[in-house]
Amino acid sequence: MAERELQREAQVTELLLSVARELGEGLAPERVYERFQALLSTVIQHDGLIVSSFDPHDDLIRCEYVWNEGNVMDPTTLPPLPLNREGGGMQSRVIVSGDSYLFSNVAEEIREHEGTYYNVDREGGIKRIPDAGEAATRAAMMVPVKHEGQVVGVVQLMSDRGDYRHEDVELFEGLVAQMAAAVRNARLQRERGRLEVAEAAARAVASEREQAAQVLEAVGDGILLLDDDGVVRLWNRAAELVTGVRAADIRDRQMADAIPDWSEIATRIPVASGGTGPRSVTLPLQIGGRDLWLSFVAVRSAQGVVYAFRDLTSEQRLEHEKSDFVATISHELRTPMTAVYGAATTLLHREDELTRDQHRQLLEMIAAESRRLAQITEEVLLTSQLDRGDLRIEREPVDLAGVVKATADALAPQVPDTVTIELELAPELEPAAGDRDRLQQVLLNLLDNAVKYAARGSVKVRADTTNGAARIDVSDDGPGIALAEQERIFEKFYRGDPELVRAPSGTGLGLYISRELVRRMGGNLGVTSRPGAGATFTVELPLA
Repeated sequence: MAERELQREAQVTELLLSVARELGEGLAPERVYERFQALLSTVIQHDGLIVSSFDPHDDLIRCEYVWNEGNVMDPTTLPPLPLNREGGGMQSRVIVSGDSYLFSNVAEEIREHEGTYYNVDREGGIKRIPDAGEAATRAAMMVPVKHEGQVVGVVQLMSDRGDYRHEDVELFEGLVAQMAAAVRNARLQRERGRLEVAEAAARAVASEREQAAQVLEAVGDGILLLDDDGVVRLWNRAAELVTGVRAADIRDRQMADAIPDWSEIATRIPVASGGTGPRSVTLPLQIGGRDLWLSFVAVRSAQGVVYAFRDLTSEQRLEHEKSDFVATISHELRTPMTAVYGAATTLLHREDELTRDQHRQLLEMIAAESRRLAQITEEVLLTSQLDRGDLRIEREPVDLAGVVKATADALAPQVPDTVTIELELAPELEPAAGDRDRLQQVLLNLLDNAVKYAARGSVKVRADTTNGAARIDVSDDGPGIALAEQERIFEKFYRGDPELVRAPSGTGLGLYISRELVRRMGGNLGVTSRPGAGATFTVELPLA
């Protein structure tokens, strides 16, 4: 008997090893069940096989695999069963106890223990017992599937015509253990594959986001993303450059922190959604003390509203300059042209009535106003040349004393008797590096402005060469210039009196031209002034 028992145990061990090898070939969980059933049919007679799982979170027993009389059925045809912790139902007893059961008379077992039982035919039809009569199954074995000491499922093997012995239960337990291990490995492999796919997808998404971020950083338009709470979630490099606000200072903060009146501005920006095309709108903003004109388009996304904007401040300024140009030139041309036309008409129709002196005065008026028209035309053309970079500037030694005296002498006939020009020239002035004619043009403009604004008083011109540079100061005792306007007066067409009422006449191009000429000679033109205390314009040039 002992030798026969040892032989049997050796055969069982060899069988289990063979089953373990065949079930551990990297199959999918469903294929493990099919291979398990095929191997099982060679060692234990059966008409039905059911593999069920148990979820302790909802206490439900769910069918995972069904084989019945040669056919594999859809496991969802068997409804989930609630666990009966009182011991009713054969599967519930296995799960609650954690032990294997051998039922030699299934019909009698069903009659004696309450529970939910079904007869299943080979076509997959399900009929509840006892409504459809007695159980068709004669004998059954039920073995728990355990993981880390906890029951996670039940495997049932059923026979409609044969009986099972305890030796069959022992063999079945060993086979179920191998099947459970193979299923766990298969599921781990599937999960590993799923995680690898998810990781690859995550890497792809991260790569796409990185590429998108690089594109957003490279585009010339400012891009910002506001979530539904008005918090900035994206602020690209172009947005930093346009607004002067660093991404680190605004990201994850309210947009109103950068633009205080953003809530009012946002209501004026149409937001496209639902596939509609975005519409741009250009609005004025003040950011960090700077006045900007920004063109916005906005599109709603799942993360919030995406705004794209570009700086049109220069374009708006250009439009403003164009308007100023038309208004200024129209005003400046009207006066001399009216004077010329009036004088010429008088000479044409009333020449016989005019005295010799009146005749000369009208001719002098025509000449003076023609010079004024020529000056206006020259300033406009010179401005155009400066903007295009077409103007040629000479770099040669310039006698500062000579050019200052020549400029004062040229302007002297036009200086009213109420204004005096004083020259203060340092002895032994070193020559400056520049263009003599252009420097005289600059000084003539500065002196002319000083005489006009001085009205009554004096204009002083000082020249010296110290600290390795040539310096010429032109000062007047006029009304002075407010601090806020001391840079703007060098802009094209800018006038301290926009209405052209109080300020002396002019195109508003003189100071712009003067600064540009000095800069092209390698120097600088600036102003210092206080309202009511006159103004001093300073030309600085390198020494020759």
